[in-house]
Amino acid sequence: MEEIKVFKRKIYDALLEWKDSPIQNSALLIEGARRIGKSTIVEEFAKNEFGDNYLMIDFRKADEGLKELFKKIGDIDVFFQKLFLYQNKVLKSGGLIIFDEIQFCPKARECIKDFVADGRFRYIETGSLISLKENTQGIMIPSEERRIDMYPMDFEEYLWAAESNDSFSLIKGFIDRKEPIPQGIHEHYLEAFRSYMILGGMPKVLSIFLQTSSYKLANDEKLDILKLYRDDLRKHDDKHGTVCGPIFDSIPTQLAQAKRRFVLSSVPGTKRYYQIAKSLSDLEDFRIVQRINAISSLESPIALHAEEDRFKLYFCDTGLLFSMLVKVSNTKMNSTFFDFIVGKKVLNMGALFESIVAQELATNGHKLYYHPYILLDKATGKKKAYELDIVTEIDFRVFVIEVKSSKNYTTSSLDHIKAKYPQIKTSRYVFGIKNASFGADKTTLPVYLLSFL
Repeated sequence: MEEIKVFKRKIYDALLEWKDSPIQNSALLIEGARRIGKSTIVEEFAKNEFGDNYLMIDFRKADEGLKELFKKIGDIDVFFQKLFLYQNKVLKSGGLIIFDEIQFCPKARECIKDFVADGRFRYIETGSLISLKENTQGIMIPSEERRIDMYPMDFEEYLWAAESNDSFSLIKGFIDRKEPIPQGIHEHYLEAFRSYMILGGMPKVLSIFLQTSSYKLANDEKLDILKLYRDDLRKHDDKHGTVCGPIFDSIPTQLAQAKRRFVLSSVPGTKRYYQIAKSLSDLEDFRIVQRINAISSLESPIALHAEEDRFKLYFCDTGLLFSMLVKVSNTKMNSTFFDFIVGKKVLNMGALFESIVAQELATNGHKLYYHPYILLDKATGKKKAYELDIVTEIDFRVFVIEVKSSKNYTTSSLDHIKAKYPQIKTSRYVFGIKNASFGADKTTLPVYLLSFL
């Protein structure tokens, strides 16, 4: 098989902004889950922007002699002489040094303060959060780090890779003019989005699929990633007495329930409150899962109404969730995936669509919540329960979103929100498989347009 492809990533613009900043007083730390392409994009950036004037140190592979250099750097000129001898490469002033997998050499991270103050080189660190958080004891975290979160590839990045063009951006013109998308184009991108849901946003998974057109081989790679995550979580649980692994494994079952609210009592084993609290916090910090809390009100700012004990959990990558949900033989795998792509119901579609909506919006920087509420039915005199799938806030403007995986649905939770909050102006959206339509107080958009929110 060919080597893994290097894909265009949105984070590249953030790297450029850091490089070209007139104030160069910080190193850049790229944080994220494992296997999302941190090292690949940073090295591609170094080649493009610094030519041969860069040095990449992979601390996962570095020998102990190299790591010893960072324990006491002393005279910084002598330090760099030794470093360049170890690496058999000398940099000119203004070059870039990459500390890849910095979590395997915490002392190198602690030295960032001195390196930045020296000023002769620029520095980028990458770290996998499940290990990065582990290896901070006994060191002083440098204030000279600027941190950037990195996520799996979103749908637009997927299209850049799969279709090798940027025509998708032209669709925004239809939305700006409040026009439906031409039906043939709509169906094309809907199928592409379903394929993205199957494959997910892990670069190696997509690279394998683009080279082989095999969903099975792509799925095998996702299963390997899941095993890697489980191994990491098991080690973390053994060390800290947490239950990250059991919570992670129970997410698909929880999402299959009608309400999809996470029920802690369903996690196997004996648990105490502090175990659960730390486990959930760690899983979020590792960027392996996303927690969406309920809010008790839509009053702005909505973050003030978050309920810590009511929440839903989604995977960082819906492709991984798909692989956990699909239990078919290898002979039926391609046909099962094809049925899903063309719109046949093969799984719990609601769970998958909610998961991908949460993933896409979080990847594009939105903090998400959901909102259960009670409203009195004037016709019957009885109270009725409703629930908004997704709520977010942009510049103090509240967006309420319903997610629909089929063409036949009602939007009662969305429709009754005005009666519940007559004093609050909300922007109401439905994301699903229908073409775009623009009502007076509700907008329906295809799910593949999430990044345009």
